[in-house]
Amino acid sequence: MTLIVASLFLPYAPQFEVNATKDEAADLVESKLVKVLPESEAKLRKKRTSSVHSNTPFSPTQSISSLKESDNNERRTSLPQSSEASTAVTTATSPVIDTPTMTSDQFLENLTANATAVLPVANGINPGIGNDTTVNPLGAPTRASDEEFFATHADSIDGNDDESSMDGMSPFPTNNLDDPLSKLTNKPVVYSSVGTGHSAGSSSSGTIITPKSRSVPDYDSAVVDVSKIKEKHQGMFSNLPSMKRTSFSSSQSTKKQEMGDLSQHFPNGLPKAIEESNRSDSDEDSDLEMDANELYVVPKFGGYSSLSKAKINLRHSHEIFSQIPWKIVPSHKGNGAMKNAISIASTEKTIHDPVMWVGTVGIPTDEIPIDISKKITDELRTKYNSTAVITDDITFKGAYKNFCKQILWPTLHYIIPDNPNSKAFEDHSWNYYQHLNQQFADKIIETYKEGDTIWVQDYHLMLVPAMIRKVLPKAKIGFFLHVSFPSSEVFRVFAHREEILEGIIGANSVGFQNKEYARHFLQTANRLIMADVSPEELKYNGNIVSVTHTPVGVDFFTMNNELMNDNVKKWRQMIRRRWNGKKLIVCRDQFDAIRGIDRKMLAYERFLNENPEYIDKIVLIQICLSKYESVELERQVMVIVDRINSLSSNISSSQPVVILHQEIDFPQYLALSAEADLFLISSLREGMNLTCHEFVVCSEDKNAPLLLSEFTGSASVLKEGSILVNPWDTELMATSIKRALDMKYDEKRRNWKKLMKSVINNDSDNWIASSLNSINAAWDFNEERSTVFNLSESALSADYKRTRNHLFIFKISDPPNSRTLAMLTELGSKNTVFVLSHLSKATVESLYSRVLNIGLIVENGAYVRIDGTWHNIVQHIDWIKEVVKILDDKIERLPGSYYKIADSMVRFHTENVEDKDRIAGVVGEAITHINTLYDKKGIHAHVYKNIVFVQEIGLSVEALRFIFKYYNNSSNVNKSPMKTVGGSGENPGDIEFACITGSSSPIIEPLFKKINDKVNSGTLRVGYSIVYGEPTSTYAKEHVNGLNELFTLIKATSK
Repeated sequence: MTLIVASLFLPYAPQFEVNATKDEAADLVESKLVKVLPESEAKLRKKRTSSVHSNTPFSPTQSISSLKESDNNERRTSLPQSSEASTAVTTATSPVIDTPTMTSDQFLENLTANATAVLPVANGINPGIGNDTTVNPLGAPTRASDEEFFATHADSIDGNDDESSMDGMSPFPTNNLDDPLSKLTNKPVVYSSVGTGHSAGSSSSGTIITPKSRSVPDYDSAVVDVSKIKEKHQGMFSNLPSMKRTSFSSSQSTKKQEMGDLSQHFPNGLPKAIEESNRSDSDEDSDLEMDANELYVVPKFGGYSSLSKAKINLRHSHEIFSQIPWKIVPSHKGNGAMKNAISIASTEKTIHDPVMWVGTVGIPTDEIPIDISKKITDELRTKYNSTAVITDDITFKGAYKNFCKQILWPTLHYIIPDNPNSKAFEDHSWNYYQHLNQQFADKIIETYKEGDTIWVQDYHLMLVPAMIRKVLPKAKIGFFLHVSFPSSEVFRVFAHREEILEGIIGANSVGFQNKEYARHFLQTANRLIMADVSPEELKYNGNIVSVTHTPVGVDFFTMNNELMNDNVKKWRQMIRRRWNGKKLIVCRDQFDAIRGIDRKMLAYERFLNENPEYIDKIVLIQICLSKYESVELERQVMVIVDRINSLSSNISSSQPVVILHQEIDFPQYLALSAEADLFLISSLREGMNLTCHEFVVCSEDKNAPLLLSEFTGSASVLKEGSILVNPWDTELMATSIKRALDMKYDEKRRNWKKLMKSVINNDSDNWIASSLNSINAAWDFNEERSTVFNLSESALSADYKRTRNHLFIFKISDPPNSRTLAMLTELGSKNTVFVLSHLSKATVESLYSRVLNIGLIVENGAYVRIDGTWHNIVQHIDWIKEVVKILDDKIERLPGSYYKIADSMVRFHTENVEDKDRIAGVVGEAITHINTLYDKKGIHAHVYKNIVFVQEIGLSVEALRFIFKYYNNSSNVNKSPMKTVGGSGENPGDIEFACITGSSSPIIEPLFKKINDKVNSGTLRVGYSIVYGEPTSTYAKEHVNGLNELFTLIKATSK
């Protein structure tokens, strides 16, 4: 048996590398088919998406740690190299163009006084440019290296490094530069996203390239594509003097100009740290990313060097990728938290079965030849337990970039598209989303073997469970949503809301990060598709789906070991020296609209204005991860930052705010978290934010407070011990900052212990175990429900004859005919017989007035008649008047509808409504309204045969319990018509044989389950749960075709 994990991206991906330097590739910006990925970006990508949970990402057939170091083709070092060695290597390997560039946004940033705080330039020397003593004439803030940023002087961390070779490449020939395909030709086909700053790796043996995907066709000429208009507008100014227009990659090409060249200290590569978890909900990039993110690059005075460079020009992209060597490397894309949780679980044998991944390879595939693509997929499958879904580039971009990122992700986070053309855009991209999901389903079905468990991950694949279920009705399927699930009022804005919900509930078990998201999902399904729901399950079309909530966590033990690393300890020392005597507030966020960075800065500004004594004694360090840059959002944030820093008496030595527009090295992040006096998260809406979990682990020494937005999924996990705030309330946030900074150590210690207990109890291992147990339990439960056998006359007869005191309960919805009345009369003369109905007392008494010795259960169990006496089971009916008021409003909105009021229930009918299209919406709203208001009072609304029933929950089960108690009480034996047929019992009046029959419905299914439970627990000798009609998905154990067949069998048995 295998655990099949379906995720948008595989944990491994192919990597192509050309036999040319990065400097040669950097000049080739005209290509439309190929992207050049510099080594620095590759390292940054890895750093951004690696995992704190494990030193290795998911292991293939053999552990990745057992592979040759050269297979990864990465420069690794245990510790950074000395500063002297760094200088020497940097000088020797400087590229031909060694001019720091500055984007237009940075140029504007220079106009604000120290908006982004950095280290001052020492002695007029820019540390990022070797011995270049030119001072920036614009007064731009010099971008210091990470080490210089944290150090007060030239602190250095010594270490050694080892370079790896390319021996581990896949065995395909390296390009021969004498080959015509590898020579320089006239048609450039390589697209460059390489910056022109320092790089110690210019002497690398090759340059990583990937195919460039095709653009998605326009869906509607009337729909405005803002990114294209922006690109066109920028193109109008692309010929201005001294400006070169380039496209930025996800790593931000100007990283070295913004923060200095970290590689000058680590010339042979950064130290290999454990993989960082993806602290965004699901994707490593902000899902507000746009494709056309074009910026201007402003060169140093004098423009660029006109030195000629060699160019790589091949005739056709297929020819390029048919000859360029490739290898399989860990992928930087996807959900790092999920991948690493499964990695740890596999290593620690929490997952006993082998894991097979299903996903895309993470790079465009249209330009890769079929034979190469097949070799890649074969190697992924055989060596890395990964099954690749190869889709065309347009389908992937339409599904992922358009539908997932611009429709699903914003709305799931309460950012509702307000573009009047968004409906057309959604309809267009929906087709791509459907197609990609179907491709995933087809690949999973192809991979699946009986007994396997299928676990589908996240919002990219919400249609996959139902698609698999159509082909594999008996498959064990789970689905987990890593992002938030909004309220029904927000979710209903999706044009394809019903299809999405039905796609999700194709799974046996659906998991969410917290209880709020699970509740929203149940309410949405109840409202939009009229599914019957309870707190932990959903019933729809005869299927029961388990709905659970378990947070994804971090692995405390692995991360705690990493904190003991000497590298982390040395960074902590440097941080303490750099900000000696100051309070540190650390923040780490994606730079997008939902993280509330602007609200955070406003609250911090208010705190400083109200507490000016802190201005020169505190530093807020904001680490911004995302490649996405909203010009307006950045402007808003930087204006606030500028105001805050202007409060400082000496901004050159004391900046209240430091913003890092990049990811920092992981040991530095751990060191900052460990030295923080406060960690602040102000997200306006977010799923599980693992950054705060990591902070709790890091803060074992200082026990610093955690200031956490109540709108994050983590708030439900860490509410005990953290300070929860509303990010929209700047006054509350400001006072909470003051409270946290002034907190006594004893209180901080108590709070930290509570937080640590929550982190350990909700770690990644718990998420894996709980999720898989839920999937297995839900599948077993449905299998038990779906195992229905045809009723055996011989078995029924034998069980009947070996027992005494027999109880029959018949659920009969239609008016009885003469044969039914005669059969009930005969059966009631020797047994205890009840008829169950949803009708009123008067109506049922009238229908069965000619049947002697029969008991009645009416209004779905609200009232029970025994020996002519009525017994009340229902507890409350005072809610009826209020429910009627709600239904009055619905009747006005839905002409033709009406309701009927009984003694204990209200029934809402819609069969006479002419506008059938409006029924589902109005009925769904009515059900949601009633269930939300009266859930705690035990009142529930559900739909059965297009009628809405509103009634107290569990009345039928309470009626059955009352009947057993009544007849099993010896004092009532003589009051019943029971006849002793044989057998023995502890009490002469105890019921030994019970038979519950009827068509499947929300009323009788609990009775089937109750009878089965009593038999299993030994409190009932023989129990029959018999369903007639459609036998699918029921608690009943036996099946007959109809009531007439049932009566025939029972008559023959009771003779």
